[in-house]
Amino acid sequence: MPLVVAALAVVTLAFMTWYAVKVLGWKPALAMIGSGLAIAYVLEEIGVHTGLIFGRYYFTALMGPKLDVIPIAVFSGWVTLLYIAWVITNLLIDGSPIPTRHTPGLIVLRAVVGALVVTTFDLNYDPIAVENGWWVWLDGGSYFGVPVHNYVGWFFVAFVSYLVHGYQLRRKQVLSLEVASKGVRRLSIVPVVLYGISGLTFILVNSGGQLGLISFYVFGIPFLVAAWKWGVWYKNLSTTTRLSAGSR
Repeated sequence: MPLVVAALAVVTLAFMTWYAVKVLGWKPALAMIGSGLAIAYVLEEIGVHTGLIFGRYYFTALMGPKLDVIPIAVFSGWVTLLYIAWVITNLLIDGSPIPTRHTPGLIVLRAVVGALVVTTFDLNYDPIAVENGWWVWLDGGSYFGVPVHNYVGWFFVAFVSYLVHGYQLRRKQVLSLEVASKGVRRLSIVPVVLYGISGLTFILVNSGGQLGLISFYVFGIPFLVAAWKWGVWYKNLSTTTRLSAGSR
C-alpha cells in the first residue's frame, strides 16, 4: 500500500505537469512545478525537524518511500494541489483559468486567495490522515486531533509558493488560451473537475458527520463559482473565435 500511495502521487504530478505544459507552455510550466516542489520539500523538512511551521509531527510508514523524512507522496501531492487550487483562484479573480494581468497587487491577492483555497482543502484532509495513521501530531490538536498551528503553516507554504509563481509568470511569456486549440481550451476544465471530485469524495466519506457539512461549504461554494466562471469564459472565448473566423 505505501508503494501504491507514492506511485499514485507521482503519476498524478506527472499528469498535472503535462497539463500545465499544454496550457502554459513548457518553460513557465516547468518553472512553476520545479519551484513548487522545492518550496514544498524544504518547508516540510523545516516543519518536521523544528515544529515551527506546522507543529510537531512525523510521517508514518503508510505514506511510502521518503526523501530524508518527507514522503515522496507528500511534496508531489503538495504541487498537484497547488496547481489545482491555482486554477480555481484564477477563475475566481480573473474569470480565466490562467491569470490575465500580473500587477504586484493582483499577485499578492491571488497568493492570499489561493492559500485560503489550499488551506480549506486540509480542513478535511488532515483529520482523515490522522484517523488513518498517515501522520501523527505529537501534541494532538483541538480540530479533530489537528492543531490550529498546522493550518497557519499550510497557508504560509501556499502563500509563499503562489508569490513565487506569480512573479515567475510575470517575467515569462505565457501562451494565451485565446490562440490555443479548442482541445487545449477544453482541457483547462480539468483542475476544476478534479477539485469538484475531491470535494464530493470528502462529502461522501464524511456524510454522517461534521466534516461532511464542512466539505459542502468549503468545497461546494468555490467549485460552483469557479465552474460557472469557466463556463462563461469558454462561451465568450468560443464566440470571439467564431466572430474572428467569420470576419476573415
